[in-house]
Amino acid sequence: MTASRTGRGASGRDAAAAADWSTTAPTAAGPMTVRPLTLARFDDMRAVFGEKGVARQCFCMYWRRPDGGYPERRDNCDRFHDLVDDARPPGLIGYLDETPVGWVQIGPRSDFPRLGRSRILKAVDDTDPWCINCFVVRVGHRRRGVGAGLLAAAVEYARFMGAKVVEGYPVDGPGSAGDYFTGTMGMFTAAGFEEVLRRKDTRPIVRLSF
Repeated sequence: MTASRTGRGASGRDAAAAADWSTTAPTAAGPMTVRPLTLARFDDMRAVFGEKGVARQCFCMYWRRPDGGYPERRDNCDRFHDLVDDARPPGLIGYLDETPVGWVQIGPRSDFPRLGRSRILKAVDDTDPWCINCFVVRVGHRRRGVGAGLLAAAVEYARFMGAKVVEGYPVDGPGSAGDYFTGTMGMFTAAGFEEVLRRKDTRPIVRLSF
């Protein structure tokens, strides 16, 4: 994997440089360029999520749901658009030949209040790791290693942004279709993550430290 780094990352780096970061990850379909989500790339995220289905309905707002829920009814796509900040992008988009094919959400654990309310995935300790908690691969591009490539890129990005620990919540065994949006145990262990806690047989918490 090769990465382009400009400026300084989030802990002592110029946060605006985050939008200019990029990397290339291998997939079975060829090299995938991975770039942070910015307002200018929001339509690419829409293309990955499609027009219908669970991913489109959620639009990666599940883990961001605040205590007490949202105060008004809105399309989650509009909610997510509101929180896109070029200074600290909320995730990464993968491109094959400039076609957007995948999405991974990553950010400090404090960005995802629903994790703290989860009996299974609540905090392990007082560390505030960066969390990888959602993968979406565009229809027509699945089973080609796009998810694994996005995971590798997300780790690289978190490190660039100053993270010391990255945390994931993969499925290890049978689960519902919705569970697999967080990735699989095999994908995370292949990327060097290690299990730190398991409160449910099929839902470990894994970490990678720098």
